[in-house]
Amino acid sequence: MQAGTCLWPRCTLLTASRLRSYAAERSIKRVFRGAERIVTKPLAGITVVDLTHALAGPFCTHHLHLLGADVVKVEPPGHGDDFRARPGVFPAFNAGKRSMTVNLKSPDGFEIVRRMLLRADVLVENYRPGVAAKLGFAWDRLHALNPRLIFCSISGYGQTGPLRDVPAIEWAVQAMSGMTASYVSDDADRRDLGLGVLDPFSGYVAFSAILAALLRRQQTGEGERLDIAMLDAALTLMSGSVAGHMIGTPGREARRPTMARFPAEDRTVFIAALHQPWFERLCQILDAPYLAADPRFATHDVRQRNADALTAELEARTATRPAAELERALVEAGLPASIVRTLPEILAHPQVRERGILEDVPAADGGEPLTLVGSAFRFGDDGPGFQGPVPALGQHTEEVLAGLGYSEAEIDRLRAAGAI
Repeated sequence: MQAGTCLWPRCTLLTASRLRSYAAERSIKRVFRGAERIVTKPLAGITVVDLTHALAGPFCTHHLHLLGADVVKVEPPGHGDDFRARPGVFPAFNAGKRSMTVNLKSPDGFEIVRRMLLRADVLVENYRPGVAAKLGFAWDRLHALNPRLIFCSISGYGQTGPLRDVPAIEWAVQAMSGMTASYVSDDADRRDLGLGVLDPFSGYVAFSAILAALLRRQQTGEGERLDIAMLDAALTLMSGSVAGHMIGTPGREARRPTMARFPAEDRTVFIAALHQPWFERLCQILDAPYLAADPRFATHDVRQRNADALTAELEARTATRPAAELERALVEAGLPASIVRTLPEILAHPQVRERGILEDVPAADGGEPLTLVGSAFRFGDDGPGFQGPVPALGQHTEEVLAGLGYSEAEIDRLRAAGAI
C-alpha cells in the first residue's frame, strides 16, 4: 500500500502532492456532478497554537485540524509530548499537525509564542490552572495583544472553585464525579478503571466550544475566554442521572432482565427486548412464547420483580443457539441486538469500510502508512480529513519561525541558546 492511498475504497484521503497543494492554497479542486468547483474546509485559514499534551487537549485540536485548521503543536525540546512514547495513541490525535519545539520557560521561547499569538485565531492549553499565566500567557495580556484570539483552557476541575488546584487525570475525575461509582462495581478488580471516555469527551466539548466562539467572533469581532472542566464534562455525560436525582426520582434501572448480554452457544450476544412487542418477539424466537404469558413475566413491572427467574429462563434458551444465527433472527425481527464483537472484528466489518472513517496517513519517516480514525461525521460531498503525516518532533520548527520573520542566523542562535 502506497503512502497517501486509502485503506478502504470509499475513504477520502489527500495524496502527498495534493497535501502540498492544500497547504499552499487551503482549498481542494473536486469534480462534482461533472463540474469542477472549489471545496474549502470549514476552518481553512484558521491558525491554532496548540500548547496541549497527553489526551484531552490534543483530542480537541485534532478535530480542529480535521476541519482544515493549521494546528501548530508546540512541544518541549528533547522529548516533546509525553504521549510520543505511546505510538498507538500519539499519532491518532496529532497526525497532520505541524510540530515545533520551544522552551516556553526561556525569554526567547516566550517571544516566539508571543509572535505566533499575534496572528493566531485560537490558543488551546491544558496545563494545571495558573501555569499558563505563570508562563506569561494570561487571558488579559493575550486579549490586549490580539483581541480576536480565542483562548481555551482544559483542566480537571476548571479555572475556578475549591477543586481548582487539585491534581487531575481522567480516572481521578471519574472517581470524583460519581461516574466511576455509576458503572464500576465495588467488587470489581481494583485495577479495572472503567472506560476511558472523559478525556476524549472533554476534548470534544472544547472543540465544540471553540467552534461556537469562532461563530460568535464573526458577529462581534472579539475573541473569547473558554474554560473547559473535565468535571463539568462528566456531569454532562450523566445529565439524565443528575436530573433524576435532583427531582427525587429513582435513577434509571441499571439492570433489566430483557436488556443484557446473554450467553449463546459459542459467543455472547447483547439483546434489548425492552418493549412489550420486543419481549414477545424474543420469546417467539427462543421457541418459548408461553414466557410472555407467564404471570411472572407478563408486564414490565412484574418482569423487574422476577428478574432473576426471567434471566435464568432466557439464558437457558439463548445458550443453545449459535450466536450468529441468534443475532440474525433478532435483528430481522426488529430487535436491537449484536454479537459482542472485538475491536479487530468491527474494524474489518463492511459497515466501517462503507463509512470511510478509517484513513491511511503517511508516516513522517516515510515508513508504512498508519491507519487512523478520522472524523465521526460527514458532509454531503466532502468531509473532514487529515492534512498531512504524523509530525516528527520539531519537524516544522524552522518553517514556523521563518514564517514569523526569523532569519537563519536568528534560528541558529535560538537553537544554540536552547530556546528551540
